[in-house]
Amino acid sequence: MINVIYIPTYDRVGKQITFDNLPNKWKEKAVLVVSPNEVHKEYPTLSCPEQGNGIAPVREWISEHGQGKRYAVFDDDIQFVYTRRKDEVGPSNSPLTEEQFNDMFDTMDVWMNEGYVQTACDVCWNPPTRNIDFKVNSRITTNIFYDGSKLPIDKIDWTSLDIAEDYFVNLQLLSMGYQNKVSLKYRTNPSATQSKGGCSSFRTLDVHNESMKQLKNKFPEYVELREKVTKNSGEWSGKPRLAATISWKKAYQSSQIGNLEDFFS
Repeated sequence: MINVIYIPTYDRVGKQITFDNLPNKWKEKAVLVVSPNEVHKEYPTLSCPEQGNGIAPVREWISEHGQGKRYAVFDDDIQFVYTRRKDEVGPSNSPLTEEQFNDMFDTMDVWMNEGYVQTACDVCWNPPTRNIDFKVNSRITTNIFYDGSKLPIDKIDWTSLDIAEDYFVNLQLLSMGYQNKVSLKYRTNPSATQSKGGCSSFRTLDVHNESMKQLKNKFPEYVELREKVTKNSGEWSGKPRLAATISWKKAYQSSQIGNLEDFFS
């Protein structure tokens, strides 16, 4: 079962979209990972000495705290939605009911039983996929479920990139042979990229672009960069930024080459 939900948050006192939209059952498992200098009244909190220094060191700190547990890490500004299936009628995306929340968490737990160390829900900025319920070895962002009893935290470089840390860790795990599984039925609807607070406190356009260049340098065979104009992303709107096309499946396939060579030797 998913034991705990970590919600790292910074400079958003009194505005907790993710926590507030969880059913009470799951609020009891959730905790805000906060700076020692912030007070979040009426919310359960876990003081993190790394909070305020960027999201990457906070991610590393959470991985150490979550060892031996099955846990989730959610951005603090997301809403979970159900995306209509091909044979269904109704709105394209609708807020999860409590029953659907339960099924979503149960699904992640079942996938971990199947051997997946990292799982997630798709994000609504991707076009909806209605004819299948999941994909394997794909992009993960805004929400991640980890099996902390199997996650090789000592083999992961958590902090070399200030931004794009989820992509960076995902590529490392895939290239080490740890597949992921992503729900297309349950998805997240995040706030604009540079909405006030959170990562916008330190994530400038220059920092973002430099991190994307570093990501390509670390995984040149899987990452291709392109320039795009940002829409609906706060202070970045209308400005060009670097975006990446990433071959997630190729990253996992690379981990199997040695195994195949050993099999046929």
